[in-house]
Amino acid sequence: MMNLVFKDDQFEFQTLRLLGETAFGAADIAEVISTAEKIEEGNYASWCNEWSKTAKRLHKIANDNYLKGHTISAKKEYLRAANYYRTAEFFLHENPNNTKIDELYNANLECFSYVMKLNKPCIKNIEIPYENTVLPGHYYQLENSNEPKPVLIAMTGFDGTKEELYGMAMIALEHGMNCLTFEGPGQGEVIRKKKLFFRHDYEKVITPIVDYLLTKKEIDPNKIILWGQSLGGYLAPRAAAFEHRLAACIANEGIYDFLGGFMSELNVTREQFLNSLLLNTEKFNKSIYDQMKINSTLRWGVSHGMYVFGVDSPAEFVLKAKNYYLEEIPEKIQCPTLITDGENEIFFKGQAKCLYNTLTCNKDYIFFTSEEGAGSHCQEGAKLIANERIFSWIETIL
Repeated sequence: MMNLVFKDDQFEFQTLRLLGETAFGAADIAEVISTAEKIEEGNYASWCNEWSKTAKRLHKIANDNYLKGHTISAKKEYLRAANYYRTAEFFLHENPNNTKIDELYNANLECFSYVMKLNKPCIKNIEIPYENTVLPGHYYQLENSNEPKPVLIAMTGFDGTKEELYGMAMIALEHGMNCLTFEGPGQGEVIRKKKLFFRHDYEKVITPIVDYLLTKKEIDPNKIILWGQSLGGYLAPRAAAFEHRLAACIANEGIYDFLGGFMSELNVTREQFLNSLLLNTEKFNKSIYDQMKINSTLRWGVSHGMYVFGVDSPAEFVLKAKNYYLEEIPEKIQCPTLITDGENEIFFKGQAKCLYNTLTCNKDYIFFTSEEGAGSHCQEGAKLIANERIFSWIETIL
Protein backbone atom coordinates (compact mmCIF):
# COMPACT_ATOMS: atom_id res chain seq x y z
CA MET A 1 0.00 0.00 0.00
CA MET A 2 1.03 3.64 -0.48
CA ASN A 3 0.70 4.58 3.22
CA LEU A 4 -0.72 8.01 2.47
CA VAL A 5 -2.35 8.26 5.91
CA PHE A 6 -2.51 4.90 7.70
CA LYS A 7 -0.19 2.01 8.49
CA ASP A 8 -3.22 -0.31 8.77
CA ASP A 9 -3.66 -1.92 5.34
CA GLN A 10 -7.45 -1.89 5.39
CA PHE A 11 -7.80 1.71 6.57
CA GLU A 12 -5.26 2.76 3.96
CA PHE A 13 -6.99 0.85 1.17
CA GLN A 14 -10.42 2.27 2.01
CA THR A 15 -8.93 5.77 2.04
CA LEU A 16 -7.40 5.16 -1.40
CA ARG A 17 -10.78 3.84 -2.54
CA LEU A 18 -12.36 7.15 -1.56
CA LEU A 19 -9.62 9.22 -3.16
CA GLY A 20 -10.24 7.36 -6.40
CA GLU A 21 -13.85 8.54 -6.35
CA THR A 22 -12.68 12.16 -6.69
CA ALA A 23 -12.49 11.38 -10.43
CA PHE A 24 -16.31 11.34 -10.47
CA GLY A 25 -17.01 14.00 -7.83
CA ALA A 26 -17.97 11.40 -5.20
CA ALA A 27 -15.21 12.58 -2.84
CA ASP A 28 -12.87 15.56 -2.46
CA ILE A 29 -9.15 15.13 -1.78
CA ALA A 30 -8.66 17.48 1.17
CA GLU A 31 -12.05 16.47 2.60
CA VAL A 32 -10.91 12.84 2.65
CA ILE A 33 -7.43 13.52 4.03
CA SER A 34 -8.61 15.90 6.76
CA THR A 35 -11.18 13.34 7.94
CA ALA A 36 -8.75 10.41 7.77
CA GLU A 37 -6.13 12.25 9.82
CA LYS A 38 -8.55 12.43 12.77
CA ILE A 39 -9.08 8.64 12.84
CA GLU A 40 -7.27 6.44 15.34
CA GLU A 41 -5.24 3.74 13.59
CA GLY A 42 -7.17 0.45 13.36
CA ASN A 43 -10.07 1.70 15.54
CA TYR A 44 -13.40 0.85 13.88
CA ALA A 45 -15.43 3.14 16.19
CA SER A 46 -13.14 6.07 15.44
CA TRP A 47 -13.45 5.38 11.70
CA CYS A 48 -17.24 5.35 11.91
CA ASN A 49 -17.46 8.50 14.05
CA GLU A 50 -15.21 10.68 11.90
CA TRP A 51 -16.76 9.69 8.57
CA SER A 52 -20.23 10.13 10.08
CA LYS A 53 -19.34 13.69 11.13
CA THR A 54 -18.10 14.58 7.65
CA ALA A 55 -21.13 12.98 5.98
CA LYS A 56 -23.61 14.73 8.27
CA ARG A 57 -21.95 18.10 7.78
CA LEU A 58 -22.14 17.77 4.00
CA HIS A 59 -25.68 16.40 4.19
CA LYS A 60 -26.82 19.53 6.03
CA ILE A 61 -25.08 21.81 3.53
CA ALA A 62 -26.70 19.90 0.66
CA ASN A 63 -30.17 20.23 2.24
CA ASP A 64 -29.69 23.97 2.72
CA ASN A 65 -28.56 24.47 -0.87
CA TYR A 66 -31.41 22.35 -2.19
CA LEU A 67 -34.00 24.42 -0.32
CA LYS A 68 -32.41 27.62 -1.64
CA GLY A 69 -32.56 26.36 -5.21
CA HIS A 70 -28.81 25.79 -5.63
CA THR A 71 -29.44 22.39 -7.13
CA ILE A 72 -26.13 21.92 -8.95
CA SER A 73 -24.12 22.42 -5.76
CA ALA A 74 -26.64 20.37 -3.78
CA LYS A 75 -26.33 17.39 -6.12
CA LYS A 76 -22.53 17.38 -5.77
CA GLU A 77 -22.76 17.61 -1.98
CA TYR A 78 -25.36 14.83 -1.77
CA LEU A 79 -23.10 12.61 -3.90
CA ARG A 80 -20.12 13.04 -1.57
CA ALA A 81 -22.25 12.74 1.56
CA ALA A 82 -23.72 9.46 0.29
CA ASN A 83 -20.25 8.06 -0.27
CA TYR A 84 -19.03 9.16 3.17
CA TYR A 85 -22.06 7.55 4.83
CA ARG A 86 -21.21 4.31 2.99
CA THR A 87 -17.64 4.62 4.26
CA ALA A 88 -18.74 5.29 7.85
CA GLU A 89 -20.82 2.09 7.85
CA PHE A 90 -18.13 -0.03 6.21
CA PHE A 91 -16.45 -1.64 9.26
CA LEU A 92 -19.58 -2.16 11.40
CA HIS A 93 -20.45 -5.70 10.35
CA GLU A 94 -18.60 -7.47 13.16
CA ASN A 95 -21.84 -6.84 15.04
CA PRO A 96 -24.74 -7.28 12.59
CA ASN A 97 -27.17 -5.95 15.23
CA ASN A 98 -25.43 -2.57 15.45
CA THR A 99 -28.20 0.02 14.97
CA LYS A 100 -25.77 2.35 13.20
CA ILE A 101 -25.73 0.00 10.19
CA ASP A 102 -29.32 0.88 9.24
CA GLU A 103 -28.98 4.50 10.33
CA LEU A 104 -25.95 5.21 8.15
CA TYR A 105 -27.06 3.05 5.24
CA ASN A 106 -30.46 4.77 5.14
CA ALA A 107 -28.73 8.17 5.16
CA ASN A 108 -26.63 7.01 2.21
CA LEU A 109 -29.80 6.03 0.30
CA GLU A 110 -31.51 9.31 1.17
CA CYS A 111 -28.62 11.39 -0.11
CA PHE A 112 -28.30 9.36 -3.29
CA SER A 113 -32.03 9.69 -3.97
CA TYR A 114 -31.41 13.43 -4.43
CA VAL A 115 -28.46 12.70 -6.71
CA MET A 116 -30.77 10.57 -8.86
CA LYS A 117 -33.38 13.30 -9.07
CA LEU A 118 -30.91 16.11 -9.81
CA ASN A 119 -28.57 14.24 -12.13
CA LYS A 120 -28.52 14.77 -15.89
CA PRO A 121 -29.73 12.42 -17.15
CA CYS A 122 -32.12 11.56 -14.34
CA ILE A 123 -31.29 8.17 -12.80
CA LYS A 124 -34.29 5.84 -12.57
CA ASN A 125 -35.01 3.50 -9.67
CA ILE A 126 -35.91 0.08 -11.06
CA GLU A 127 -37.06 -3.23 -9.63
CA ILE A 128 -36.01 -6.44 -11.37
CA PRO A 129 -38.22 -9.53 -10.85
CA TYR A 130 -36.18 -12.20 -9.09
CA GLU A 131 -37.60 -15.45 -7.73
CA ASN A 132 -40.22 -14.42 -5.12
CA THR A 133 -39.05 -10.82 -4.75
CA VAL A 134 -37.35 -8.02 -6.71
CA LEU A 135 -33.77 -6.77 -6.92
CA PRO A 136 -33.09 -3.03 -6.67
CA GLY A 137 -31.29 -1.25 -9.46
CA HIS A 138 -30.50 2.11 -11.03
CA TYR A 139 -30.98 2.71 -14.74
CA TYR A 140 -28.91 5.33 -16.56
CA GLN A 141 -30.46 5.94 -19.99
CA LEU A 142 -28.93 7.79 -22.90
CA GLU A 143 -30.84 10.91 -23.89
CA ASN A 144 -31.99 11.69 -27.44
CA SER A 145 -31.38 8.15 -28.65
CA ASN A 146 -33.83 6.90 -31.29
CA GLU A 147 -32.17 3.58 -32.02
CA PRO A 148 -31.18 0.59 -29.86
CA LYS A 149 -27.88 1.08 -28.06
CA PRO A 150 -25.50 -1.13 -26.10
CA VAL A 151 -26.08 -1.57 -22.37
CA LEU A 152 -23.59 -2.18 -19.59
CA ILE A 153 -24.68 -4.27 -16.61
CA ALA A 154 -22.41 -3.01 -13.81
CA MET A 155 -22.13 -5.37 -10.85
CA THR A 156 -20.40 -4.73 -7.55
CA GLY A 157 -18.79 -7.44 -5.41
CA PHE A 158 -18.17 -8.52 -1.82
CA ASP A 159 -18.77 -5.15 -0.14
CA GLY A 160 -19.69 -2.46 -2.68
CA THR A 161 -23.02 -0.78 -3.45
CA LYS A 162 -24.92 0.19 -6.57
CA GLU A 163 -24.53 3.85 -5.55
CA GLU A 164 -20.76 3.45 -5.63
CA LEU A 165 -21.01 2.51 -9.33
CA TYR A 166 -22.26 6.01 -10.21
CA GLY A 167 -18.94 7.03 -11.80
CA MET A 168 -18.75 3.92 -13.97
CA ALA A 169 -22.32 4.42 -15.14
CA MET A 170 -21.71 8.04 -16.12
CA ILE A 171 -18.62 7.00 -18.08
CA ALA A 172 -20.72 4.36 -19.86
CA LEU A 173 -23.09 7.11 -21.01
CA GLU A 174 -20.13 9.09 -22.37
CA HIS A 175 -19.21 6.02 -24.42
CA GLY A 176 -22.70 5.75 -25.89
CA MET A 177 -24.01 2.95 -23.67
CA ASN A 178 -27.01 2.72 -21.40
CA CYS A 179 -26.11 1.37 -17.96
CA LEU A 180 -27.88 -0.71 -15.34
CA THR A 181 -26.36 -0.98 -11.87
CA PHE A 182 -27.93 -3.39 -9.41
CA GLU A 183 -27.48 -5.32 -6.18
CA GLY A 184 -28.04 -9.05 -5.86
CA PRO A 185 -28.04 -11.45 -2.92
CA GLY A 186 -25.28 -10.59 -0.44
CA GLN A 187 -24.94 -7.02 -1.68
CA GLY A 188 -25.99 -3.55 -0.55
CA GLU A 189 -29.70 -3.08 -0.07
CA VAL A 190 -30.46 -6.77 -0.67
CA ILE A 191 -28.45 -7.99 2.31
CA ARG A 192 -29.36 -5.06 4.57
CA LYS A 193 -33.08 -4.81 3.80
CA LYS A 194 -34.08 -8.22 2.44
CA LYS A 195 -31.54 -10.39 4.33
CA LEU A 196 -30.78 -12.37 1.16
CA PHE A 197 -27.28 -13.83 1.43
CA PHE A 198 -24.71 -14.51 -1.28
CA ARG A 199 -25.20 -17.44 -3.65
CA HIS A 200 -22.44 -18.93 -5.80
CA ASP A 201 -24.61 -19.66 -8.88
CA TYR A 202 -24.96 -16.02 -9.94
CA GLU A 203 -26.31 -16.92 -13.36
CA LYS A 204 -29.62 -17.26 -11.47
CA VAL A 205 -29.28 -13.53 -10.73
CA ILE A 206 -27.96 -12.29 -14.08
CA THR A 207 -30.45 -14.13 -16.30
CA PRO A 208 -33.47 -12.25 -14.85
CA ILE A 209 -31.56 -8.99 -15.41
CA VAL A 210 -30.96 -9.85 -19.07
CA ASP A 211 -34.65 -10.79 -19.36
CA TYR A 212 -35.56 -7.39 -17.90
CA LEU A 213 -33.29 -5.48 -20.30
CA LEU A 214 -34.69 -7.28 -23.33
CA THR A 215 -38.10 -5.70 -22.62
CA LYS A 216 -36.62 -2.25 -23.35
CA LYS A 217 -36.79 -0.94 -26.90
CA GLU A 218 -33.71 1.27 -26.44
CA ILE A 219 -31.51 -1.78 -25.78
CA ASP A 220 -29.62 -3.57 -28.57
CA PRO A 221 -30.13 -7.26 -27.63
CA ASN A 222 -26.83 -8.16 -29.29
CA LYS A 223 -24.79 -5.69 -27.26
CA ILE A 224 -25.32 -6.53 -23.58
CA ILE A 225 -22.06 -6.32 -21.60
CA LEU A 226 -21.55 -7.62 -18.06
CA TRP A 227 -18.91 -6.03 -15.81
CA GLY A 228 -18.15 -7.49 -12.37
CA GLN A 229 -16.05 -5.58 -9.81
CA SER A 230 -13.98 -7.26 -7.06
CA LEU A 231 -15.86 -10.47 -6.07
CA GLY A 232 -17.83 -9.64 -9.20
CA GLY A 233 -14.66 -10.94 -10.89
CA TYR A 234 -15.94 -14.38 -9.90
CA LEU A 235 -19.68 -13.69 -10.17
CA ALA A 236 -19.59 -12.27 -13.72
CA PRO A 237 -17.59 -15.15 -15.32
CA ARG A 238 -19.73 -17.67 -13.43
CA ALA A 239 -22.88 -16.05 -14.86
CA ALA A 240 -21.40 -15.75 -18.37
CA ALA A 241 -20.68 -19.49 -18.41
CA PHE A 242 -24.43 -20.19 -18.37
CA GLU A 243 -26.04 -16.98 -19.69
CA HIS A 244 -25.08 -16.88 -23.38
CA ARG A 245 -26.95 -13.74 -24.42
CA LEU A 246 -24.03 -11.57 -23.28
CA ALA A 247 -21.89 -9.83 -25.90
CA ALA A 248 -18.91 -9.50 -23.53
CA CYS A 249 -17.82 -10.12 -19.95
CA ILE A 250 -15.35 -8.16 -17.80
CA ALA A 251 -13.87 -9.58 -14.59
CA ASN A 252 -12.21 -6.70 -12.73
CA GLU A 253 -10.23 -8.36 -11.16
CA GLY A 254 -10.53 -11.99 -12.17
CA ILE A 255 -11.14 -14.62 -9.45
CA TYR A 256 -10.82 -18.36 -10.05
CA ASP A 257 -11.16 -19.43 -6.42
CA PHE A 258 -12.66 -17.10 -3.80
CA LEU A 259 -10.88 -19.01 -1.02
CA GLY A 260 -7.59 -18.26 -2.74
CA GLY A 261 -7.45 -14.83 -1.17
CA PHE A 262 -7.73 -16.16 2.37
CA MET A 263 -5.34 -19.04 1.68
CA SER A 264 -2.69 -16.62 0.46
CA GLU A 265 -3.05 -14.65 3.71
CA LEU A 266 -2.48 -17.86 5.71
CA ASN A 267 0.10 -19.38 3.31
CA VAL A 268 -1.65 -22.77 2.94
CA THR A 269 -3.10 -24.79 0.05
CA ARG A 270 -6.84 -25.22 -0.55
CA GLU A 271 -6.67 -28.85 0.56
CA GLN A 272 -4.75 -28.00 3.76
CA PHE A 273 -7.13 -25.16 4.55
CA LEU A 274 -10.30 -27.27 4.20
CA ASN A 275 -8.79 -30.32 5.88
CA SER A 276 -7.81 -28.29 8.94
CA LEU A 277 -11.42 -27.10 9.20
CA LEU A 278 -12.95 -30.57 8.86
CA LEU A 279 -10.52 -32.25 11.29
CA ASN A 280 -11.21 -29.84 14.14
CA THR A 281 -13.74 -27.04 13.60
CA GLU A 282 -13.29 -25.54 17.06
CA LYS A 283 -9.52 -25.36 16.66
CA PHE A 284 -9.94 -23.91 13.14
CA ASN A 285 -12.22 -21.12 14.41
CA LYS A 286 -9.83 -20.27 17.22
CA SER A 287 -6.91 -20.15 14.79
CA ILE A 288 -8.78 -17.78 12.45
CA TYR A 289 -9.89 -15.53 15.31
CA ASP A 290 -6.27 -15.39 16.55
CA GLN A 291 -5.07 -14.43 13.07
CA MET A 292 -7.78 -11.78 12.81
CA LYS A 293 -6.31 -10.03 15.86
CA ILE A 294 -3.04 -9.36 14.03
CA ASN A 295 -4.17 -9.23 10.40
CA SER A 296 -6.50 -6.35 9.53
CA THR A 297 -7.37 -7.73 6.08
CA LEU A 298 -8.38 -11.09 7.54
CA ARG A 299 -10.29 -9.42 10.39
CA TRP A 300 -12.41 -7.36 8.06
CA GLY A 301 -12.75 -10.08 5.38
CA VAL A 302 -13.97 -12.80 7.74
CA SER A 303 -16.28 -10.59 9.80
CA HIS A 304 -17.87 -9.06 6.69
CA GLY A 305 -18.03 -12.49 5.08
CA MET A 306 -19.98 -13.90 8.01
CA TYR A 307 -22.40 -10.97 7.67
CA VAL A 308 -23.06 -11.30 3.92
CA PHE A 309 -23.10 -15.11 3.93
CA GLY A 310 -25.44 -15.27 6.93
CA VAL A 311 -23.28 -17.47 9.18
CA ASP A 312 -21.96 -17.28 12.75
CA SER A 313 -18.40 -18.58 12.56
CA PRO A 314 -15.31 -18.47 10.32
CA ALA A 315 -15.67 -22.21 9.64
CA GLU A 316 -19.25 -21.79 8.38
CA PHE A 317 -18.13 -18.89 6.19
CA VAL A 318 -15.34 -20.98 4.65
CA LEU A 319 -17.71 -23.89 3.96
CA LYS A 320 -19.96 -21.48 2.05
CA ALA A 321 -17.07 -19.73 0.30
CA LYS A 322 -15.52 -22.96 -0.98
CA ASN A 323 -18.37 -23.21 -3.53
CA TYR A 324 -17.14 -20.01 -5.21
CA TYR A 325 -14.71 -21.99 -7.31
CA LEU A 326 -14.60 -21.95 -11.12
CA GLU A 327 -13.12 -25.38 -11.70
CA GLU A 328 -14.45 -26.71 -15.06
CA ILE A 329 -16.58 -23.57 -15.48
CA PRO A 330 -14.54 -21.05 -17.57
CA GLU A 331 -14.51 -23.27 -20.68
CA LYS A 332 -18.30 -22.86 -20.84
CA ILE A 333 -17.97 -19.08 -21.43
CA GLN A 334 -18.65 -18.23 -25.08
CA CYS A 335 -18.51 -14.42 -25.21
CA PRO A 336 -15.30 -12.35 -25.43
CA THR A 337 -13.94 -11.93 -21.90
CA LEU A 338 -11.55 -9.45 -20.33
CA ILE A 339 -9.61 -10.34 -17.20
CA THR A 340 -7.79 -7.58 -15.32
CA ASP A 341 -5.06 -7.97 -12.73
CA GLY A 342 -3.03 -5.68 -10.49
CA GLU A 343 0.57 -5.71 -9.37
CA ASN A 344 -0.39 -4.79 -5.79
CA GLU A 345 -3.46 -7.02 -5.50
CA ILE A 346 -3.93 -7.69 -1.76
CA PHE A 347 -7.12 -9.77 -1.69
CA PHE A 348 -6.87 -12.24 -4.58
CA LYS A 349 -3.22 -12.34 -5.64
CA GLY A 350 -2.62 -14.75 -8.52
CA GLN A 351 -6.30 -15.47 -9.05
CA ALA A 352 -6.74 -13.41 -12.24
CA LYS A 353 -4.06 -15.29 -14.15
CA CYS A 354 -5.50 -18.63 -12.99
CA LEU A 355 -8.87 -17.65 -14.43
CA TYR A 356 -7.41 -16.24 -17.65
CA ASN A 357 -5.39 -19.40 -18.31
CA THR A 358 -8.48 -21.61 -18.12
CA LEU A 359 -10.60 -19.57 -20.56
CA THR A 360 -11.11 -21.02 -24.04
CA CYS A 361 -13.19 -18.14 -25.46
CA ASN A 362 -11.89 -14.98 -27.14
CA LYS A 363 -9.99 -13.49 -24.19
CA ASP A 364 -7.79 -10.55 -23.17
CA TYR A 365 -5.71 -9.77 -20.10
CA ILE A 366 -4.79 -6.31 -18.76
CA PHE A 367 -2.14 -6.04 -16.06
CA PHE A 368 -2.17 -2.73 -14.16
CA THR A 369 1.17 -1.73 -12.60
CA SER A 370 2.31 0.16 -9.53
CA GLU A 371 4.54 2.36 -11.69
CA GLU A 372 1.47 3.89 -13.33
CA GLY A 373 -0.34 4.09 -9.97
CA ALA A 374 -3.01 1.56 -10.95
CA GLY A 375 -1.69 -1.62 -9.33
CA SER A 376 -4.11 -1.74 -6.37
CA HIS A 377 -7.16 -4.01 -6.12
CA CYS A 378 -9.65 -2.92 -8.83
CA GLN A 379 -7.31 -0.01 -9.66
CA GLU A 380 -8.51 1.96 -6.64
CA GLY A 381 -7.08 5.46 -6.83
CA ALA A 382 -6.61 5.21 -10.61
CA LYS A 383 -10.14 5.06 -11.96
CA LEU A 384 -9.40 7.28 -14.96
CA ILE A 385 -6.66 4.92 -16.18
CA ALA A 386 -8.83 1.87 -15.51
CA ASN A 387 -11.94 3.13 -17.25
CA GLU A 388 -10.01 4.43 -20.27
CA ARG A 389 -8.53 0.99 -20.92
CA ILE A 390 -11.55 -1.13 -20.07
CA PHE A 391 -14.07 0.97 -21.99
CA SER A 392 -11.70 1.03 -24.97
CA TRP A 393 -11.72 -2.77 -24.85
CA ILE A 394 -15.52 -2.77 -24.78
CA GLU A 395 -15.66 -0.46 -27.80
CA THR A 396 -13.26 -2.75 -29.68
CA ILE A 397 -15.43 -5.78 -28.94
CA LEU A 398 -18.65 -4.01 -29.92
